[in-house]
Amino acid sequence: MKRAVTMKILLAFAACAFALAAGSARATSVAPLELPQLVAGSRDVVHVRCIGTEAVADARVGVATVTQFVVLDRAKGSPGATLVLRQPGGRLGTQVIDFQLPRFRVGDEYVLFVPPASVLGFASPLGLAQGMFPVSEGSAGKEVGNGRDFAALLRDVDAAQIPAGTRLRLQTSPKERSRISLADFMAIVRARAATP
Repeated sequence: MKRAVTMKILLAFAACAFALAAGSARATSVAPLELPQLVAGSRDVVHVRCIGTEAVADARVGVATVTQFVVLDRAKGSPGATLVLRQPGGRLGTQVIDFQLPRFRVGDEYVLFVPPASVLGFASPLGLAQGMFPVSEGSAGKEVGNGRDFAALLRDVDAAQIPAGTRLRLQTSPKERSRISLADFMAIVRARAATP
């Protein structure tokens, strides 16, 4: 019984340490991050496809989920054909530990803003869901969006760094501003990453 209580305390401490080390907390408890903050706080900004996800035993937090991605495009960070995220929690047999961290589906594409790994070796998208932009097919090609209004997300981005098509979209209704072109988004991020 005492061991179970100690383990729960250690798990809670590890989750708090991870959130603080990653510079993020649940999106509902922190102010929304704008694109300049996402870019500045990220070691890597990548367009990826999930190629595998697996829960593994972890001595520090009980269970960790390791997700592998193939990098399709990189706007910031070191070159590399793959990206691996190790996040605390997951389901391993009958053991389920849920820290409410983003989960990924094999075959799906995302644009991820990834900070440096924590001291425990974990990394999750910056601001959790705020740093994860699922990619989907739109009427004119691939689009990104995570539910945020891009007019707010891009508020502090120089208008010269925003492609004309996206500038027009930002003048529409909030619902229509929740997704923009993947190509435009990556161009905006590249321009922002190059801005001192």
